[in-house]
Amino acid sequence: MDKHPSPLHFCGRDFMLSRSELSEDLAEALEDCGRSGDASEAVAFVLAIYEVTGEIDDCRAMLAPYGAWDDAELSNHPKNLERLVWLAGCDLREQGEIYFSGY
Repeated sequence: MDKHPSPLHFCGRDFMLSRSELSEDLAEALEDCGRSGDASEAVAFVLAIYEVTGEIDDCRAMLAPYGAWDDAELSNHPKNLERLVWLAGCDLREQGEIYFSGY
């Protein structure tokens, strides 16, 4: 199955997307990632259906301020994309937009 193109390319020190910049299907799939409880199935669904990419150093910088992952964990780029999809879903669900700052 071919993946749907998506605007989810995490790059830059400030990353922001509003809900209106996403397809309705992608927005709903991301919001599922932001529900209470284990979000691993919802994150896996987004990654299986949509092309999610990111600059390695930028993704690491976006996640570092959370303080939840050590340097070794932040060296795993595929896991960082999972983390960013999950956090993007939380932001979208709670605020109607996705915002990360790598400063």
